Amino acid sequence: MTNPLETKDSNSKPNDQTAAARGSSQVIVIGPGVFGRALASCAAEGGSTVTLLGLDENALRDARQIDGLQKIMSLRTMDEQGLRELEAARIDLIILAVPCQALRNVSDWLRTKLWPILDHSQGQTVVLCAAKGIELDSLKLPHEILTELLPQDVGIGLLSGPTFAMELQAGLPTAIVVASQNDHVKRVAEQLLHRPHFRCYGSDDVVGVELGGALKNVIATVAGVVDGLELGHNARAAVVTRGLGEMAQMGVALGANPMTFLGLSGLGDLILTCTGDLSRNRRFGLTLARQHERPVNEILAEIGQVVEGYTTARSAYLLSQKLQLDTPILKMAYEVLYEGRPVRDAVKHLLNREQKGEFDWIVR
Repeated sequence: MTNPLETKDSNSKPNDQTAAARGSSQVIVIGPGVFGRALASCAAEGGSTVTLLGLDENALRDARQIDGLQKIMSLRTMDEQGLRELEAARIDLIILAVPCQALRNVSDWLRTKLWPILDHSQGQTVVLCAAKGIELDSLKLPHEILTELLPQDVGIGLLSGPTFAMELQAGLPTAIVVASQNDHVKRVAEQLLHRPHFRCYGSDDVVGVELGGALKNVIATVAGVVDGLELGHNARAAVVTRGLGEMAQMGVALGANPMTFLGLSGLGDLILTCTGDLSRNRRFGLTLARQHERPVNEILAEIGQVVEGYTTARSAYLLSQKLQLDTPILKMAYEVLYEGRPVRDAVKHLLNREQKGEFDWIVR
């Protein structure tokens, strides 16, 4: 199989070697969930040697039951035995396919356990984060957590965009964004992951790409509530559009390019999660509206997967308050999920807010 890194890059510096220049590429994916497995498969299909890491054997159970998966990648646990098998390995790309609230612990493990045993003699290793959210305690974005915890010589990038993992794993067409201000990071990520069915675009706007991926989950939960209350397509379109405005408003306050929110990690991901039946966040909102008497924790347990929109509703609201922003949809999501405000009352409040211009939040 052709190595995807064989394409020469005339702008590469002598010490900025690609994996092709050094031989077969080596990829580690931490997180054996559906999305982690899909990304690992993309790398393996491109000719990379791939190791999929899970916390323990229980975390790897589903992956081990997939026919043919172990023929294209190795499955390892994040314990001493797994570390011994990776000792002195030369790794080109590490992908963190974990929930945002687990990112700090995983990054600390990467820094203290995995990083010291790897071979770093052949150039910069890239760490690509696929977590979508805002850390609850610190209100930090994923790149801030990685920058805080990982060694300075790591190349850090973010992966975001409209991706249902099941469709990606099935080989259906998907487009995604790799965000970094480091050109080497984007080049390695795009070359190792890009497949005929998986198109990777580069972006310099790390903050904008991160916020798009995080906040769309909250808006999708609200869109699910609107659908669950049978308020109509007009109402859902209003939530999606005004939600996009709140995403862009927060992004601009944090230095992002507002155009980013019209791209894959903004509008693209928002449309997918607000309308697609595979969206956990939309399904959470639907159930919340239709079975409003049930405790939130019971609904989350029934879904059985991490619903990032739930935790992000709190951190996004607190961040908007810290930035002194007017984000009524994020505010209502927080009050419904964490303060017990009835969903119909929240919708009524949104409809009866003071009249204002559509783009009043823009500072001219």
